[in-house]
Amino acid sequence: MTSRLDRLERAGHLVRTADPADRRALLVRLTDAGRALVDEAVTAGLAEQQRLLGGMSPAAVRRLDDLLRDLLASVEERAGD
Repeated sequence: MTSRLDRLERAGHLVRTADPADRRALLVRLTDAGRALVDEAVTAGLAEQQRLLGGMSPAAVRRLDDLLRDLLASVEERAGD
C-alpha cells in the first residue's frame, strides 16, 4: 500500500499529512488532479460495462442484475458469519 501511495503522491494525485489526533497516522487526501483521474477511471469503467452488456437484451441484463444481486447478498451474509 505504501508504495502505491508513494507513486500516487509523486504523480501529484494525493497528499499525505500528519494526523493531528494520532502522531502515528497519516491522513491521505486526493488532489484536484487525483479527483480528475478517479472521474476518468469511473467514466471509462462505466463505458466498458455498457460495451460488454450492449449485446445483451434488456431482459437478459435484468436477469444478470438479479443474479448478481443474489450473489452479493450471499457473500455479504457469509461475511457476517
